[in-house]
Amino acid sequence: MNRIEKLREENPLVVCITNDVVKNFTANGMLAAGTSPIMSGEKSEADDLMSVASGLLINIGTADQTKYELMDAMMKAANKNNVPVVFDPVGYGASEFRAGITDDLLKSHEVSLIKGNAGEMMALSGKESLMKGVDSMEKSDVMEIAKEVYKKFEVPALVTGERDALVTDASEILMANGHGLQSKITGSGCLLGALTAAFIGVEGQFDEEAAVDAVSYYNLCAEAAAGKIRIPGPGTFMNKLIDELYLNEDSLLEEKMVEVY
Repeated sequence: MNRIEKLREENPLVVCITNDVVKNFTANGMLAAGTSPIMSGEKSEADDLMSVASGLLINIGTADQTKYELMDAMMKAANKNNVPVVFDPVGYGASEFRAGITDDLLKSHEVSLIKGNAGEMMALSGKESLMKGVDSMEKSDVMEIAKEVYKKFEVPALVTGERDALVTDASEILMANGHGLQSKITGSGCLLGALTAAFIGVEGQFDEEAAVDAVSYYNLCAEAAAGKIRIPGPGTFMNKLIDELYLNEDSLLEEKMVEVY
């Protein structure tokens, strides 16, 4: 399947309720890859947007009570219109507020994929985890954490780290592409969540292969970006990553490193 070609031809609209810190980076990365982002801040437009959107990203990175109400309205409208929802519980476990709104939203609405780093996802599963800001200090195996989240919610679970693990009702998948500089820029995981919503959105529902290709394409672009900069600094890397998301095509996915169990 020509995944990237299809994405660029369809140019899916993805509504992003996301971290204020990363909106610009997320929007530019999505545009470069071939999808159309819209950053909404108004709950009254939920029905209008979800009637035309291909995907919805919910990222609680800078959530407050007003944004919680926005997220609730968008997820309700997405479910009504059968729009796939990717949920990113950024910093879950760092505060009672974050945990509370995440628990409420996941209880009240259907999601297609829950995606987060190892610390966030272990906390979400109910297991103990050490947190440092929104970055994971967790050393546990990403696959085991993904299994725990899937077991609790019965929703596909993607755990990111040095390797990435996806657990669905059909498979357990480990992905090994990526570069260490991804952990040195703010919003790397947030952009991945948005791109995953776009890849899934093109299919109209959760698609295991689409999710794997989203992660793999993003991580392969990161590898390519890191390989083309003379001095491996995070600022240069961030700009080059956006370039690589734009310049690469389906042939890049031939290099993906994926194990299916």
